Amino acid sequence: MDLMSLKYFQFVAMYRNFSKAAEHFYIGQSALSRQIANLEKELGVQLFVRDTRNVNLTAAGTVLYEHCDLLLRHHELVFRLLDAAKAGHSGHLAIATVTNFGVAFAQMVDRFIHAYPDVKVTIDDIPFNELSDSIVHGVYDLAFTLDFEVPHNDQLAQVAIGRDRFVAVMTKDYPYSGPDPMSPQDLLGQRLIMPNHVDPPILRQLRVATRNHPVAEGGIEFVANTDTAMLRVDLGMGMTLIPERIMSTSFDSSRVRFCELAGLETEFEMVAIYRKDNQQQTLLNFLKSIRS
Repeated sequence: MDLMSLKYFQFVAMYRNFSKAAEHFYIGQSALSRQIANLEKELGVQLFVRDTRNVNLTAAGTVLYEHCDLLLRHHELVFRLLDAAKAGHSGHLAIATVTNFGVAFAQMVDRFIHAYPDVKVTIDDIPFNELSDSIVHGVYDLAFTLDFEVPHNDQLAQVAIGRDRFVAVMTKDYPYSGPDPMSPQDLLGQRLIMPNHVDPPILRQLRVATRNHPVAEGGIEFVANTDTAMLRVDLGMGMTLIPERIMSTSFDSSRVRFCELAGLETEFEMVAIYRKDNQQQTLLNFLKSIRS
């Protein structure tokens, strides 16, 4: 149903006069009459009964007039919703992350939600080593991860959201009395517990150091994830390397102590990754909010 024809009908019915309705819209009466005739043809009903002096609604015309305002408001609402979706003010944004990354993105997601309250934002906690694949395969629009874990893939793009660095973490009563910062040899002299889903440059450097300078004790033990590594650290079974900001916000730091690291590549970027060909407006708006 043509929206303008419906508005013409509404004003003819309101004025009970074709001439006054035509004046309201600044069009000729014959043009208005054609629009009404086309509307009647489209609906398959007669809307008005008129003679030389009077214009009256038919039963069908009365029904349409009683619901006309509702139809027009609904029509306008639909188009407002379409415009909002086109501008990214509504719709859906699916984000993947892991539990411990909350410190890196919580504030920016909260800012986006307040700026776009009609966008449905979902955030799922998935295994760390599945973050990149979830974007490549289109399961999620955006994922938060670490720069050294982003694979070389022409389909992926990334934007930095903050820097962090690895520190050595151990219980306060752990029997280490060596220097701070710790050298690679200091680390490898301890029992080092690492989650097996991460492979930062610092860990590669330690592997090289192990090959070049074998130590009698210590070494690197791999466990399932960061939570398991921290559980073992908390039990005094060794020490681990963990990003400083993530450690200070995701775990109870009252029972542990940190040591800085020397002679190792400790710094890295937290990044948001997405598919280059994803032109969904909600995603583009989120990326704009990150960069602003």
